[in-house]
Amino acid sequence: MKKLLLVLFTLSVIAFIVPLRAVAQPAGDVAYQKAVPAFWRNVVLELDASIGTKHDGMAPLELGANLGYRFIPRMYAFVHGGNLMGLYDKDHGRRYTKSAVLGGGLGYTLWRTEAMDLDLRGMVTAAVGDADYKHVAYDAGLRFRVNTGGALKVNIGVGFRHVSSRTAGIGTYNGLFGTLGFGF
Repeated sequence: MKKLLLVLFTLSVIAFIVPLRAVAQPAGDVAYQKAVPAFWRNVVLELDASIGTKHDGMAPLELGANLGYRFIPRMYAFVHGGNLMGLYDKDHGRRYTKSAVLGGGLGYTLWRTEAMDLDLRGMVTAAVGDADYKHVAYDAGLRFRVNTGGALKVNIGVGFRHVSSRTAGIGTYNGLFGTLGFGF
């Protein structure tokens, strides 16, 4: 099942990005940049879905949103909110967990071209409210932002996640994760 999801994820990324780059024009991006006020060009808004590798019986999935601001041309800070869900399987007893998460992070653009940006980013989140899975998560990873010629950008990320569990019966999680989303 995990391999099937990975294949579908890869195919959907390829099927979505290739047509976008074929129709995107660099000149359109320049015209867009001139038409938008400087404040709004520095706002970072992203909607993402992340899936992690299975580790010690936990397979996580997170749906989230980031809202931030570039305070210098290559560095930005953001606030993250989302919902972390997971399938916990220990001793053949399956249990679904969920938790609302809130946190924030920093990103730095390592490489920038007209077609794509490469960011290094770190983030810390924690479960809030009445969560099934109480935890604190630490993420570090690379994020590729593919420019589509306008305001919309496709985000593809890969990284490492450490989740320190505070829930009885669920251990600490360490694993790789992949992210697919959109930015504005």
